[in-house]
Amino acid sequence: MLARLDFTRPRTIVAAAVLIGMLAGLCGAIFATVVTEPRVDDAIALEDQRAAEHGNADTGDGNEVRVDRSDQKGPGLFLAYALAGAAFGLILAVTTLSLRTTTGGPFRRVVLSGMILAGAITVTPWLKYPPNPPAVGDPDTVVERERYYVLAIILAALLLAASAHLSARLRRAGWPDHRRVSVVVLVALLGFAVMGAALPPNPDAITAPANLVWQFRIDSLMGNLLVWTLLTLGLGVLWTESARARAAAAQNSMPFKAEIPAS
Repeated sequence: MLARLDFTRPRTIVAAAVLIGMLAGLCGAIFATVVTEPRVDDAIALEDQRAAEHGNADTGDGNEVRVDRSDQKGPGLFLAYALAGAAFGLILAVTTLSLRTTTGGPFRRVVLSGMILAGAITVTPWLKYPPNPPAVGDPDTVVERERYYVLAIILAALLLAASAHLSARLRRAGWPDHRRVSVVVLVALLGFAVMGAALPPNPDAITAPANLVWQFRIDSLMGNLLVWTLLTLGLGVLWTESARARAAAAQNSMPFKAEIPAS
């Protein structure tokens, strides 16, 4: 079965990455349901309690489109994670295809791409602008926070791609691994330090209990990294095993040529 998957075709790589990404997203949704969503319920309950104490409970203006909390925790959550996983898979496939000239087999290229993307899309923005649970933070700053978040992703992606390019150039120049890795890590850390200092701070003042907020932030990070890990390993293993199966099938299908000894 694996021998039928032709990973020399970009569309096969993209289709496999999207499918694996959806499955990884569903696993992330299960993690969120069990671990993260209870923090969201606690944050919403805390906000409702504060609103009731101040007598300004939100009754709505009649024009809002409200989504039931049970739908958010159920089908909506799984759909969102599946779509996010599919999008991650598409981005991973495109990035891996762009690294086809990198030395090493497909597994190494997929893992390198996954590390770059997870660092750029998940880890770096989380370090600068960690997410807050619903009902925490000023709703008037949502657009501003989203703009900062996207800017952090773009800058992190550029820095990580530049670090990977620098590492490849140093390897081709014959640098030993201990020197090459040390230089690349130092350059990357310097770049991220400059980026972190240059980006504006989070505009929101957090009034919720720090323990609740940080539990939610860590759980969100772990859930996203789980999706990236399953997606990266899944695509890397499937691609590698398929290539091996195709090579073995081609080897077995070669016609046997008997050698006639010279007289």
